[in-house]
Amino acid sequence: MRVKQLLDIQHDQQRNRNKEEVMARKATTKNTTKKEEKVVKEEKTIKEDVSIPKRYYIEFWKSIQPADPRFDVLAGTVYWSDIDQDIVIEGLHNNYSSEVENLLLGDLALPNGVFISRNETPKEWVKNAHKADFGNGVYAKTSMEIVDETE
Repeated sequence: MRVKQLLDIQHDQQRNRNKEEVMARKATTKNTTKKEEKVVKEEKTIKEDVSIPKRYYIEFWKSIQPADPRFDVLAGTVYWSDIDQDIVIEGLHNNYSSEVENLLLGDLALPNGVFISRNETPKEWVKNAHKADFGNGVYAKTSMEIVDETE
C-alpha cells in the first residue's frame, strides 16, 4: 500500500510539472505574439508617417499629321514637384512653347465631365493631364513618376 501511495504522489507531481510547462509555453507564446504585433504596428506607423516626395512628369506632344503619330513633335515637358509644391516647366520646344504655357494656365476638362482646377489642385492637374483633350493637335502623355531629390 505504501508503494502505491508513493507512485500516486510521483504521478501527481509529474502531472503538475507538465501543466506548469504548458502554461509557461502559452505565456511565452502570448508575450511573443504581443511583441510581434507591436513591432508590426510600429513598422506600419513608421511607413505611414514617412512619405517620399515625388515628381510626376508629363510630356506635351503636337500632332503634325493626325493620322500618323510617328511625325508628332515633343512640345514640352513639365512636372509636379512635391518638394516645390508647384508645376515646373522642364523644357519647351521653341515653336510650341506659347501653346504649352497657355495650357498650363487653364483648367482640365476630362471626357467624363469632370473639371480639374489648375490653381486649386495643381498636382491632380498634372496627374490627369493625359486624360484631357486640349485641342489644336496638342495632347499629353504621362511620362513617369520618380523620387524628388533636392538639387
